[in-house]
Amino acid sequence: MKKARQVWRLRLSGRRLGRVLGDLEAEVMEALWRSGSASIREVWVDVTRKHPRSFNTVMTVMNRLVEKSLLRREDRRGSYRYAPRVGREAFLARISHEVAEALVHEFGDIAVAQFIEVLEGIDPRKLAALDALVRERRRGRK
Repeated sequence: MKKARQVWRLRLSGRRLGRVLGDLEAEVMEALWRSGSASIREVWVDVTRKHPRSFNTVMTVMNRLVEKSLLRREDRRGSYRYAPRVGREAFLARISHEVAEALVHEFGDIAVAQFIEVLEGIDPRKLAALDALVRERRRGRK
């Protein structure tokens, strides 16, 4: 996968994908990950189930997601279909990696210590899984 330019900004006040994409961008991506591909109208119907949005707003967001290399647009006999360029899990992995890398780069050991503290507070089993992963990586380097 070609690494696209950074297309997101982390917002601590957001929820889920809305932390790294705009809320509507996140809704559009989720709709397309569910369907695989869709027309603007199909996505508009999906995302307006929760919140009313104008058709033109959804169209603009989808075209911006094309510009950001998150969606691809296919012309099928004069009608456009949109599809994600990358799967949901791969997208989440890329963003998680970039966030972790930025935190460690900017804050070093403090960020690592906070990450461990958060894991321990959420679920001690996650900390044990991290410990096992670290040991496995160390064995792989020897």
